[in-house]
Amino acid sequence: MKKLKIAYFGTPYFSDRFLEKLLTDTTIKNLIEVKLVVTQPDKPVGKKQIITKSPVKIVAERFGIDVYDSNKPNSQSLLDRLKTVDIALLYSLFAIITKKMLALPKMGFWNTHPSLLPKYRGALPIAMPLILGDQETGVTLIKLDEKVDHGPIIAQKKLTVNPTDKKPDLEIKLTDLAFGIFKKKIIELTSLRVNELKTISQNHSNATYTHQLKKDDGFIPFSTLKKAVSKEQLTIDDNPKILKDYYQKNNLTVKPCSNETIYNLFRGLFPWPGIWTVINIKGTEKRLKITDMDFSNGKLTIKKVQLEGKKEVDFETFNKAYSIF
Repeated sequence: MKKLKIAYFGTPYFSDRFLEKLLTDTTIKNLIEVKLVVTQPDKPVGKKQIITKSPVKIVAERFGIDVYDSNKPNSQSLLDRLKTVDIALLYSLFAIITKKMLALPKMGFWNTHPSLLPKYRGALPIAMPLILGDQETGVTLIKLDEKVDHGPIIAQKKLTVNPTDKKPDLEIKLTDLAFGIFKKKIIELTSLRVNELKTISQNHSNATYTHQLKKDDGFIPFSTLKKAVSKEQLTIDDNPKILKDYYQKNNLTVKPCSNETIYNLFRGLFPWPGIWTVINIKGTEKRLKITDMDFSNGKLTIKKVQLEGKKEVDFETFNKAYSIF
């Protein structure tokens, strides 16, 4: 049986998890062959700005697969290689796929999007269900077109969101779910000899959009955080800016802010950028990051914090030293 040739596009650590499953899963090892990988270029990381390979690139090189730099999507070499593959599979690349590229693979570009499209199109599909307190999310496999997360649906599956899930938990769960969906579709196309890829259109009228995460998205005014910890009544105006922006961008009614809202923001933005505020220490403003918190029976509890320039400590120790809450 002829193997389906795959070009894999991805960058972050959960995308490297998907790639490694593609390369090692015994169920489909005789059905597919990953011929090349496209990922973001090496970038400076950390305080020392050490040039670092993407997680996907590290996996690809370990398995001896050719790697292409996504900063050069129209390089003739890459375009020529894409003509030789059956499917280009995209999972969290954070780069533009050009119109010229879309038509090159025999069965087109497939995009693995970790949300129940058309909900949460864009760059923040894993975090937003947590931030908004959704009880379910999922994965959608679509055939890519020229618009962002707009193409027809190949397959879709739901996932229950646990109250204690944080962003890294969902990244792993959704990646494993996504791989299962892709594997099932590959088995249909090869073992069951399905000749036609069936898709259904998205209901575009229900689409919502997210944005690329920024460090400032985790900011909470100290007055809001203090009210939440003290169980004072929060108002609509206390909603974090990332929520206000989301509601405005999607023409949605702004929901009241609550202690649970703050906790959900922590879950969605953990570990980076995290939620943080600014406090006054002896006349100097300092950034205070909340590194761990708990929510139960309506009570929000800060467990650990990290003051700018200091190590992480438990909140009780911090508050004894600075007495700001």
